Amino acid sequence: MPEMPEIETIARQLRKTIVGKRIAEVRLSGLPLRKPIVHDFCARLRGRTIRKIRRRGKYLVAELEPKAFWLTHLGMSGRVLYHATELGRARHTHAVIQFSDATELEYRDPRRFGMLAAYEVLRPAQIPELRALGKDPLSAGFSSKWLGTVLKQSRREIKSLLLDQRKIAGLGNIYVCESLFLARIHPARRCFTLSTGEMARLARAIRRVLRTAIRNNGTSFSDFMGPDGSRGGNQGFLTVFQREGAACVRCGAPIRRIRQANRSSFYCPTCQS
Repeated sequence: MPEMPEIETIARQLRKTIVGKRIAEVRLSGLPLRKPIVHDFCARLRGRTIRKIRRRGKYLVAELEPKAFWLTHLGMSGRVLYHATELGRARHTHAVIQFSDATELEYRDPRRFGMLAAYEVLRPAQIPELRALGKDPLSAGFSSKWLGTVLKQSRREIKSLLLDQRKIAGLGNIYVCESLFLARIHPARRCFTLSTGEMARLARAIRRVLRTAIRNNGTSFSDFMGPDGSRGGNQGFLTVFQREGAACVRCGAPIRRIRQANRSSFYCPTCQS
C-alpha cells in the first residue's frame, strides 16, 4: 500500500503539471471502489480549476476553485497517472479527469480498494476522512514530547499504535518497520514500557526514515509509480523490510519476521529489544 512518502511524491509531481488547470470532463468506469463514488462526483469537479495540491496522511488532496476539495486514496494498488495527450483506457482505469488543454489525469486501481471523493466545503478540516486523522509526523507539532505523551497512555504494542491513522497519519508497514529498526525498538514492545530516551529516538527515526524515502521518490515493489510513470528508488535503502534471513546492516544477525495483526513485521533480534 502506498504510504506517506509515495503520496508526497505524487503531490510534488502534480504541483508541477496540473495546478492552474481547469477540469473539462470527468469519466468513470462505473465500478465501485472501497467506498462508492457519490453520484455527483463528476458534477462537483467539472468546470473547477485546481488551485493547490496537498497531502494529508495517505490522502492526496486537490483544492479547487470555486471552493471544493477532491480526495484520492490509492488503497492497495491505486495509481494516478498524468498524460499530456488523450490515451486509450487501460483495463483497470476507473476515472479519467480531462483538462481544458486536453491533458488527462487517470486513476487506475486493479484491486479497487482506493477512494475518490469530492466535498464542497471551505476547509479540509470539514472533510470527515481528514478530520479523523492523527498528527502528521512531518508537521511542526510532531515532537518527542508529543509522542511520549501518546505512548505513555497506551498499553498497545508499539507497531500497532504507529499504524493507527487516528494517532499518526501516514505511516504504514514499510516505514514503521524501518523506523523501529533505526530506533532499536522491538515491534512487539508495549508503548508504556518505552523510556524517555527511546521515545525521543523513535520520533527522530520516524522523521528521518520518511524524509529519506521522500528524497528517493518513494518505495516501489510492484504497484507504486509516480504520475509520470517513474518508479521510486527507496527500496534500495531499506534496512529490514522484506529482508528476512538477510544480515542486519548493524550487527550481522539474520533479520527475522513475525506476524502482528495479520501483517509481517521485520526486525533484528539483536539490535531491537
